[in-house]
Amino acid sequence: MPEPRPHGHLLIGPPGSGKTTLATILAPLLPARVIANDALREQLWGDANVQGPWSELEPHLHGAIDRAIADGDNVLVDATHAQLNWRQGLMQRSMGGQHLPWTGWWLQTPLDQCLAWNRSRQRCVPEAVIRAMHLSLNSPPNRPDLSEGFASLIRLNPAAPQLSDQINRALQTILDPLP
Repeated sequence: MPEPRPHGHLLIGPPGSGKTTLATILAPLLPARVIANDALREQLWGDANVQGPWSELEPHLHGAIDRAIADGDNVLVDATHAQLNWRQGLMQRSMGGQHLPWTGWWLQTPLDQCLAWNRSRQRCVPEAVIRAMHLSLNSPPNRPDLSEGFASLIRLNPAAPQLSDQINRALQTILDPLP
């Protein structure tokens, strides 16, 4: 029986929406190698808060994804992916002549909860940034949609009390049909 083909997973949500917490939960369940833009910024510039040039970060992100895929691992990309062109830039890349199937995990955390969680973090993001990304993700053209090329698009609310049930249902729908 052939090895299953690696799969990509994009977390989509504004800062403070619970992406990194979800990545920690999902990574062993998928299983997947987590690739986080914050960790890459820390490596490149010594501080995850430094929003250095995308042209310098992007090759490191793509390299980390390519290495994981070459190792046969699924990838879980922990970043906001708040704009359609950011998501498509990853999903439309060819890796070794093949396109990776991608699942989007759209965190639909209420804005008030994102702001509250942000305030309780060690590394806070300006509230204006969170508000702008939250609005962008809930408005065309940046509102995530299956038609972007996702194999599946999962909507989760990490603030909901039944998050583990949401995750289990989502995993059943995406893991069962994968070859």
